[in-house]
Amino acid sequence: MNPTVDRTYAHAWTALVLTALAGAVDGAGFLALGQQFVANQTGNAVLLAVAVSGELTGRDDGLSAVGPLWSLGGFAVGAVAASLATRRHVLTSFGVPALLVAEVVFLAWAGAAGGTELAIGLAALAMGVQSIHAARIGLSGVTTTVLTGTLIALSVNLSGSRDDLRSARLQAGVWGVYLLGAGLGSVLAHEVSFSAVCWSAAGVAALMAVAGFVEDRWFRAAS
Repeated sequence: MNPTVDRTYAHAWTALVLTALAGAVDGAGFLALGQQFVANQTGNAVLLAVAVSGELTGRDDGLSAVGPLWSLGGFAVGAVAASLATRRHVLTSFGVPALLVAEVVFLAWAGAAGGTELAIGLAALAMGVQSIHAARIGLSGVTTTVLTGTLIALSVNLSGSRDDLRSARLQAGVWGVYLLGAGLGSVLAHEVSFSAVCWSAAGVAALMAVAGFVEDRWFRAAS
C-alpha cells in the first residue's frame, strides 16, 4: 500500500467535508444572523464597505458595519493564531488535527452564544482556523472557506493535463458540497436554530479530528 496515495485521498475527503461545514455555517449565519457571512470574508468586506458608505452619505440601506466587523475580526484572529501555532511543524497528513479540535471548541461556543454578535465572531474564528488547516493540507486550488480562488483554479485546470483534470474534479466537488452545505445549513437554521447548525458542524469536525489523529498514528507505524 502506498501511503502517499492514501494520504492524497484522505486530504481530498477532508477538504470536501470541511467545505461542506463552511457552507452550512455560512448559509445558517446569513439566514439567522442578519445576513452575515462567517466563512466568506469577501462577502463581508462588501457588506462592510456598503454599510460604511451608507453611514457616510446618509443612505439608509438597513445595513450595519457591526456584524461584518465581528466576522472579519474573528476570522483574522483565528487564521493568524492557527498559522502561528503550526508554522514550524506540520504534525500529520491532515495538517494539524489539533486545529480541528480548536474549531470544534469555537463552533460549540458559537452555538452557545446564540444569535448574537459574539456568535458571529466565534463562528468566523472557527472558520479562520479551518482555513489554515486547509492550507496545511496543501491541496492546490482548494481552501474550504473561500471559493473564488477555487473557481479560478477549476477554470484553469479544465484546459490542462490529466493531472489538472483530476484537480478540477476535486475543485468542482468542493463547489458542489459548499452549495449543498449552505442549503442544508439554511434549512436547519430556519427549522431549528443557528446554534443547532454550529453544534452539528462541531460534531462533524470532532469526527474529522479523531480521524486525523488515527491516520497520523497509522502512517507513523507504517513508516
